[in-house]
Amino acid sequence: MRKIMKNTALSVIIILFYFSIFLSYPFTTFAEGTPNPPAFPTCESKIFTNPGDWAHYDSGWHTILGIGSREGRDDVYQLTQGNFLQCFCPVEGTEGIQTNWWNIQRQGLNEEEIHSFFNQGWQKEDGGDWNLYNETYLAKNVTFSCVQATPTLTLTPTPTPSVTTPSGPISKCFDLEAQPTDGTAPLTVKFTGHADDPVTGGKIKEYRFDFGDASGGQSQVWFQTDRTAYHRYELSGTYTANLRIQDNAGNWRESDDCKATIIVHAQPPVLAASSPKELPSTGANILILIGLVPIGYYIYQRFKIV
Repeated sequence: MRKIMKNTALSVIIILFYFSIFLSYPFTTFAEGTPNPPAFPTCESKIFTNPGDWAHYDSGWHTILGIGSREGRDDVYQLTQGNFLQCFCPVEGTEGIQTNWWNIQRQGLNEEEIHSFFNQGWQKEDGGDWNLYNETYLAKNVTFSCVQATPTLTLTPTPTPSVTTPSGPISKCFDLEAQPTDGTAPLTVKFTGHADDPVTGGKIKEYRFDFGDASGGQSQVWFQTDRTAYHRYELSGTYTANLRIQDNAGNWRESDDCKATIIVHAQPPVLAASSPKELPSTGANILILIGLVPIGYYIYQRFKIV
């Protein structure tokens, strides 16, 4: 009986020992009240209907989170609360990379809460390094298909939806003025947008300038509420700048009239000073002076004081 009780007590001690180890194991848990990541839209729902409203490139080399520089198409969409959606489709292959940019600075996450998301594949990034807001982000990649799905045909007739044409005038971007449009690098150009929002008496909510150039580490795309912007072109070339405006209803407008072509020339070469090939003969100045003596003498004789 004592042996049975002794074995039972030993078993209890062993169970308690392993249970204490289990409780002390550093499991990753979310603190109560920690915000959950937002529900990001899919790139398939964006790229086949509208280009990126924050940035859009049909081609070129682009830096992808955790991967590096890749060639292809890149679209960046502005979401609510400072969040962004980046959709990249490579030149070769059909598998795209969707990067969800979660603005955690506006969410007020502390460092402990931020680190709790690392084991889910999120990475901490400075938005300013990625041409986003100069705020702190958590970013994460997922894959998507860059091939638009073919809709399934159906034999059931569907009613044609009625198209409602908005009544009254709508907002419009009707000119992008650039001064100057031609010059030598570095060339600073003043851009002035001309647009109208009839609902607000002409006031525009936001201007999006795309200068077509990012030389000198400048931002190629710039958002602001003022209609006048400046950009310095540091390299020679021909650039196309364009303007999009957002009215107070949230609609983005653009037109062919809101584009400007900037021609920048290279600095002309500086010619080095050269020495004359042949020096004047010795005594040339003396001969000139001798030749002037009669003339001086004549002037003296002609106008001497009597």
